[in-house]
Amino acid sequence: MDRVPIFKKICFTYSWSIENFNYSWKKNGEYILSPDFIVDNMEKTKWRVALYPKGRSESSKDIISVDLIRGEDRKGPERIIVYFEFSILATDGSVLVSTGTIGCSFAIGLNMGFDSFVKWYEVLKTRVKDYLPGNVLTVRCTMWNNRIYKKLGNNTVIGSCFARTRIGVERRSFMWNIKQFNSFQESIYKITSATKSKPMITLKLFPSSGQNSEIFIRVKVYAHDRGLKLSTFHMYVVDISRKRIECLNEEILFDEVTNTALFTLTFSKEQLMMNQNRYLPNDILQLYCECVIVTGIVFNEVESVTSGISPEDGHFTGNGLISKEIRLDAKKVPIENLETLYKENLLCDTKLKTKSGSFPAHKNILSARSPVFKAMFNNMKEKHSECVDIEDLDDDTVKRMLLYMYTVTLPDLQWDSACNLYTAAHKYEILSLKSDCTSFLMDNLTLDNACDLLILANRHQDKDLKSAIQNYFSINRGIFNTNEWKCFMQTNAQLSRELL
Repeated sequence: MDRVPIFKKICFTYSWSIENFNYSWKKNGEYILSPDFIVDNMEKTKWRVALYPKGRSESSKDIISVDLIRGEDRKGPERIIVYFEFSILATDGSVLVSTGTIGCSFAIGLNMGFDSFVKWYEVLKTRVKDYLPGNVLTVRCTMWNNRIYKKLGNNTVIGSCFARTRIGVERRSFMWNIKQFNSFQESIYKITSATKSKPMITLKLFPSSGQNSEIFIRVKVYAHDRGLKLSTFHMYVVDISRKRIECLNEEILFDEVTNTALFTLTFSKEQLMMNQNRYLPNDILQLYCECVIVTGIVFNEVESVTSGISPEDGHFTGNGLISKEIRLDAKKVPIENLETLYKENLLCDTKLKTKSGSFPAHKNILSARSPVFKAMFNNMKEKHSECVDIEDLDDDTVKRMLLYMYTVTLPDLQWDSACNLYTAAHKYEILSLKSDCTSFLMDNLTLDNACDLLILANRHQDKDLKSAIQNYFSINRGIFNTNEWKCFMQTNAQLSRELL
């Protein structure tokens, strides 16, 4: 077998939305499991997805990891070779980030995936509006299998599935009045479940002596329900003008051992007493409190399944299946405008200069697509420069990179141009272009070019791509008898030893 193609037109897609994702309580090495799903045209095999919000291992603790797991099924074969990739989707169904494609011979219970899916901080902090619209993370797993191609033909789609998981969250806001504050010893507030009518958490406020006879105001949190996972607390002192001044912002992660926590307000008793005309009218301290209590997974089900609908024809959202034709119409005008801006060189304010060519461009477009260009144009020297020298890239690669940055298209892509574009995308941190090139290269991986792609992945320290290629080697062991492998061993001795 000299080629193992991947046929995206005959894929199965599994879209999974996780609601209230930013309240995940999972630690490093712990995962959220999706509902099971069965792919009829892949030998009726059963699958599920595992998402690690804080990473699968210590080395990936700041990165979200993801696995595809084959479940127990009675009708499936002992092993089945499946190719797959993961993506995170925006509300319009566009791909925000995507892994490369890997293939694996799955036995029952085997899991395979990606340690480095996307940075945790990017999802929950820097690009939260993109990744978590409405606090919902939508992950898509796309799967292919060569047997389907042989059985059904090149233009057949085999279906889609949409599942939803909801992390249960109860929110409370209340005013906590501590009367006779000057002499108070403790004050208790109980937070009761809205559904079970029994206490979930008890808060105890009390004074506590510190160094230099200073008296701190502390809050002890006690969880009654052992099923609680996480809780956040925001407290504000309310002054006589009804203005709120934050005095506490804390989080507690509950587990089998931990069901209590002790926090300290930023105001000491002396500070409050010294400003009692502002904070203690009638010797009453008013605390405005906001509390979020996470109760675990409260919903985890497949909501809809379709057959014969390609992900290129439509995509699942929280409201069901949305036509891709409608989605593209909304984007058609701005994309055409940018393409015109690029092709007609309108209002260009910079040039990308290679050894043999010069290509007009717009600093704002380059900056929006690439953090490297953005930093470059924020530099005072580059800011006023009329050109950027990039002599390490050839003309064709620069043309293709610019076209992608303006139109998000890759026309007439070939193996060599994809490799060159991958290198350019890595250099300028154009993540979507790097992901698209990775997918193309993995889709066209053969015994003849696998060694070259392994060298490329190793050169750019792309762990996910490197792992995917190594997995390809393990499935297609005939590669070790080829002339390409013999040449590879002679010129890349260390890398070949690492692979073996």
